[in-house]
Amino acid sequence: MTISDLYRQKIFLAARACVGSPFRHQGRDPASGLDCVGLIVYVAKTLNPGAFDFKRYKKIPGREAISRYAGMAGFAAKSIAQMMAGDVVILRFGRYLEHAAILSDRGIIHACEKYGRVVEHGLDPEWRSRIISVHSFPEI
Repeated sequence: MTISDLYRQKIFLAARACVGSPFRHQGRDPASGLDCVGLIVYVAKTLNPGAFDFKRYKKIPGREAISRYAGMAGFAAKSIAQMMAGDVVILRFGRYLEHAAILSDRGIIHACEKYGRVVEHGLDPEWRSRIISVHSFPEI
């Protein structure tokens, strides 16, 4: 296992430890709640306490909002064909709504308002079809 593989594993295991945490808009703490961006920020800060954070976003982020902030935070874009466990995926719902998740060895982990908590589930064809971009954590 390479250093990169170990780092990727730390990413999705840190996210997996948040499964069951309540959903809370702009939440950054698993105990009180996380949103989809908050989960990624929490994991990033777990691995690097100085990681980028930005909270001034709407509850329903518009087109390319999450993708834009991922770039500002140093997350490198990569092709969907190159995605691996430990990467962040940006998903599209409808024409404009973006949502973020972390790829795991089992599927995706994300804070979902619909479920009211952080969940992990498989990446079936319907979820896979929603992926619009893939990003690596800054340290990879």
